[in-house]
Amino acid sequence: MDPEKLRKAQQASRDAYLRKQALKREKAASAVLQEKISEIEAGVLPHSLTEIELLSKRAREVQAAGQLQQTAQLRQGLLEEDGVLASHALKHDGDSVVPPLSHVELVPQGSSALHQEESHNFVAMDESVVDDRVRNRDFVEEKTEEQIKQKRTEALQDQHRRLQEQRRSLPIYHAREEILDLICKNSVLIIVGETGSGKTTQLLQYLYEEKYCETPSCPTEMNGDGRNAEEAGYAGEEKRLICTQPRRIAAMSVAERVAQEMNTRCGSIVGYKVRFDDKSGPLTRLLFVTDGMMLKELIGDPELHTVSAIMVDEAHERSLNTDILLGLLKDISRRNKQLRVIVASATINADKFSNFFDGAPIFTVKGRVFPVDVSYLTEPMADYVKASAESVLLLHATKPLPGDILVFLPGQDDIENCAAAIREGIVNAGGQLRPLMVLPIYSSLPPREQRRIYEAPPPNTRKVVIATNIAETSITIDGVVYVVDCGLCKQNYYNYKSMVEELRVMPISQASAMQRTGRAGRTQKGECYRLYTAYTFRNELPQETAPEILRTCMSSVVLQLKALGIDNLLQFEFIDAPSTASLERALDHLYLLGGIKPDGRLTLTGRRMAEFPLDPSLSKCILRANALGCLRHMSIAVAMLTLDSVFVTSRDAKERASMASARDMLFSAGNGDVMGYVRLMEEWMRAGTSMQEFCQSHSVNMKNLLHARDVLDQILKTCERIGFDLPRGEEDIPLSMETFTKALLSGFFMNVAKLNVDCRTYLIVRPIDASTGRSGSNQTNLSALNAEETAMAELHPSSYLFRAGLAKQDEKGNNNGGMASTSPILRERPQLVVFTQLRYTSKRYMMHVTAIPSVDWVLTMAPGNYFTKEELETKLRKRAHD
Repeated sequence: MDPEKLRKAQQASRDAYLRKQALKREKAASAVLQEKISEIEAGVLPHSLTEIELLSKRAREVQAAGQLQQTAQLRQGLLEEDGVLASHALKHDGDSVVPPLSHVELVPQGSSALHQEESHNFVAMDESVVDDRVRNRDFVEEKTEEQIKQKRTEALQDQHRRLQEQRRSLPIYHAREEILDLICKNSVLIIVGETGSGKTTQLLQYLYEEKYCETPSCPTEMNGDGRNAEEAGYAGEEKRLICTQPRRIAAMSVAERVAQEMNTRCGSIVGYKVRFDDKSGPLTRLLFVTDGMMLKELIGDPELHTVSAIMVDEAHERSLNTDILLGLLKDISRRNKQLRVIVASATINADKFSNFFDGAPIFTVKGRVFPVDVSYLTEPMADYVKASAESVLLLHATKPLPGDILVFLPGQDDIENCAAAIREGIVNAGGQLRPLMVLPIYSSLPPREQRRIYEAPPPNTRKVVIATNIAETSITIDGVVYVVDCGLCKQNYYNYKSMVEELRVMPISQASAMQRTGRAGRTQKGECYRLYTAYTFRNELPQETAPEILRTCMSSVVLQLKALGIDNLLQFEFIDAPSTASLERALDHLYLLGGIKPDGRLTLTGRRMAEFPLDPSLSKCILRANALGCLRHMSIAVAMLTLDSVFVTSRDAKERASMASARDMLFSAGNGDVMGYVRLMEEWMRAGTSMQEFCQSHSVNMKNLLHARDVLDQILKTCERIGFDLPRGEEDIPLSMETFTKALLSGFFMNVAKLNVDCRTYLIVRPIDASTGRSGSNQTNLSALNAEETAMAELHPSSYLFRAGLAKQDEKGNNNGGMASTSPILRERPQLVVFTQLRYTSKRYMMHVTAIPSVDWVLTMAPGNYFTKEELETKLRKRAHD
């Protein structure tokens, strides 16, 4: 065969292969790439470096496919022309696309016409083609380093100028001098700030601008002992201005905003301090904290001599820590006359706060509120998550731009499910809907993700923010025109008879509904869509939300008050005093945990428990784990238990089965959820650079694990601060089921439950008698309680142990040998369990459940005589067969 023909045949075969590969790569990658490009154009950026790398890889695949095609075409042309590609073939003709200038084109090596250009890999072309290509490129003049710095400075100055204009446009700016005069003349001032007034971001800045950090607020004022500030020894010292918020997200976001307005970085002059995250330093003068962290600050500075003024924001929400803080500030302000207390509230309860602070003056700042049209459902609905997602899609399809949407849902799981449903609806629309930025907001999101809700959407794009009740007042999002309100929120309720706290999804109050509605009227006339009936709003929702102090466990607050030296709780001044029974239960709880002595004074254990920003039960688990040699493992468990959720949920049955299989790999070697969390966290941290892939393969929420890791670091730092030795290399020590479970029981022995005769429900063992406050016979106590208070509960479907015993039932029906592959812990329902939380929806569900293999473990870790062995043992009767 002619060698030349053979060469051409081989080349033709190669060209055909190249074309086939190019088409295959394009088909595999272009669809996904186009979807991602559309998201980026809409302002939805990749969430991780891994996703960015994957996107770049797919882009390179598409580019490579195009280059393969171009190479094949070029080779074909070379074979046909047998020489240099003619210059006229490269000219721009009609709608043909000119190859990019940077594209490297291949030519036969022996061509004299290209010999001089060979080192640059350019194809020879005429002058007109070069001119056309140059004109199609954007060139910029080279700039010196000084010019670049100057441009950046001008941009920052322009941004700062715009922020100052925004500050001067706020309603509170026009009342600045009057407010400052009232603060100087009064120890306590009640400020009623309507939506959009600017009170949260501006008040501390006004005080800072008036040098409240440098000198006493009013030098003529006297201290409680008759001396002026200079005689007292702290006049002229650098002091701090503090603003408290009921939620960590609000404290962080407000601090970031104020730092931006003051042209500084957060962590310098402006900082924040929230649970497990401290971004403040010695230079910090404007400090934003959660109300719980403020209680911790009072332990180190009980008279607040280092504080010039403190603003308690969102006081109308009546959180437990805020109520306690107001009681403490009332007492402190009587002794520290230099301290200025500002209570900022919505219009609700302003008179109540004034009366509590002995007739403190009330100053009202009007907000910028536009009218809002309210719509109701004609009949009730059950699936509020689905209804919220459908409402968003309908609004997006029918309402004009601009106009962003704010959705209120109870918690993180609901928020993520709703976000997924909205994104799925956009995809199913097949490009018929405009781009939509879907942004969830909840406490465990990283700060960078939280800040995205303040970003303006790209042109021709709508933003939808899905939030908990934090968006009622704590944060303000400009651009919201439409509000979707499901009418529900999550609240903690404490069952004093069983000494167990329950997390319930509850209807909101009428006051909360009005606050949510007001978020739609910030910048223009708005619309609010309430996913409940008008009858429900008028006749079934309470007028106001019950203060948290009247419905939650008081153990943590009582421990903090004890650490502050307040022993007589009955004489403490509350805005709304909790019941005597709730205080007694809190004292019982702390006594059983070993935190207080019989006379009510703190023990060494109690003082150490107060150092942790945790529930006392969790703190006790850490302290006992240190003694048992599993401190790091328990610290990991506690960090994971602070999360709202760990795993990613799915509506698809196959995906749920895959998730369960992946969870089995980590949880099967333990005795329940909590040990599984520890193994999950350890394996994730060992994954190193493959953390994202680990989360994807195990259906785990990466953002939550990052938050848990930060919490773990703070817990270990606290352990070092109180004198615990952290053994190096403990992460390599095997996790002992016995020592770990015993440490868990030391804090949650009151949450032990035993299996009932129906082999499905559980009974919380030995509730405390409400009338005596003492432990009595379990049967006697239960007979005194009604059906609602019998402390019956079930395993939550999200618990790993929920499937326990199901394989055995399946084996009875199929007898296919399936038990051989079943984890031992799942072969039958555990007789005895311990849980860390109760969640109440349609039923009472136990969350974060651990099986207890031995009754003796409970008896060892519980206080003496709290349980008897007979009370813990279950007596299951065989069921009658049909």
